[in-house]
Amino acid sequence: MKAAALLLGLVAAAAQAQSPRTQPASVPVCFTEFPPYVGADLPDGGSLAALARRAFAAGGLTMQIVKAPWARAYALAKNGECLLMTMWRNEERDALFRYSLPVARMQLGFFVRADRNAALSEHASIAFQRSSYLPPELSDGRYKLNPVVDMHPALQMLAMGRVEAVFSERASFEFLLATQAPLPTGIRWKGPALEVKATYMAIAKGHPRADAWLALLNQEIRQSVRN
Repeated sequence: MKAAALLLGLVAAAAQAQSPRTQPASVPVCFTEFPPYVGADLPDGGSLAALARRAFAAGGLTMQIVKAPWARAYALAKNGECLLMTMWRNEERDALFRYSLPVARMQLGFFVRADRNAALSEHASIAFQRSSYLPPELSDGRYKLNPVVDMHPALQMLAMGRVEAVFSERASFEFLLATQAPLPTGIRWKGPALEVKATYMAIAKGHPRADAWLALLNQEIRQSVRN
């Protein structure tokens, strides 16, 4: 009897090992901290993370978040190891990636002190985050550029009058302003935007799941626009 019970147990274990997993498949998604669009500490991971999660859930998939600095996230996505949450297009990237429909339109421009009404002076000092994209107006040498590691010191430099302006994506810098204590009231957006960049989710060309994943994302993007 003991031998028979042992044999039945072995057969059941083997059958279980050979049966398909019941857990839903996951989609690895790379992102960097970019609130309010994406962020580990934001509700649902930010608006774009929430959109992607809804899209993949509609296809019975879960989302595996891979948090990484931009250079690492880009390398992983280029190698087909993850879908990249946010990307601006250019010729080099278009040769490597396929894209979802646009998920946001981001305004790039200046923040200044609220008491500044005049145009920026010639050779004005501008703080910006190191390795950020710079539009032609900032890369042609007319301004003195001050690269910083992140936007916190840029905000402090502007508040103290050490720079005339900060170059940033509008919503992300406004989010930073809104989360400071005490709230900085002496800083404002200086419109119009220097450039508006459409933002996409991207996956390496040739990825075997590209068609299915992009179809799910585009379906949710269209639904979000209708709503």
